[in-house]
Amino acid sequence: MLFSACVSVAWAEKLHEEAGQIAAHIAGLLDSDMPVFLDIRCGEWTPALSQCLRDTLLERSFDLREAKSRALFDPDNTNMENGKLSDYGINSAILISVELNLKWQVVERKSFLSYRSERIPVYSFITKQIQLPEYRLLSIDHYDFAPQDNIDSSISAPRLKWFEPLIASTAVASIIFLLWTIE
Repeated sequence: MLFSACVSVAWAEKLHEEAGQIAAHIAGLLDSDMPVFLDIRCGEWTPALSQCLRDTLLERSFDLREAKSRALFDPDNTNMENGKLSDYGINSAILISVELNLKWQVVERKSFLSYRSERIPVYSFITKQIQLPEYRLLSIDHYDFAPQDNIDSSISAPRLKWFEPLIASTAVASIIFLLWTIE
């Protein structure tokens, strides 16, 4: 029980540290004099990334606002009028939308006689800057993050190359020939 608690605390600290690195990169892409709303949809990364990104943006003196409802983020919402931003005391704002896509990178480890392939997850964070209330897309950026120690459990077994049986049979035949001819 104590071991699992220590492991989960270590995992949470590592996730928060990595989220800080991702948030610093995303914050470097942003530059706005207008009020900013954040919409972060990144699965298990959402709480840590949201906290780190908010802290980073506040340190950089962004005018960060909290949305009262998710309706502000939905361009298809017919109830959303241009006057809704007036509820926040503003006429226009920037919506920063961060989404996560999971990609896999296959890494092959080769040696002289065999090779092995490993799948490594790559987290791709897509950042969109959208001007409100027009929902005009200002920019799209992405940041690929691959944790160094995160390897998928689907590591393939070492595979033999096509010429290995030839090398092995040649070596055995050579040993037999040497033993046969030495007296």
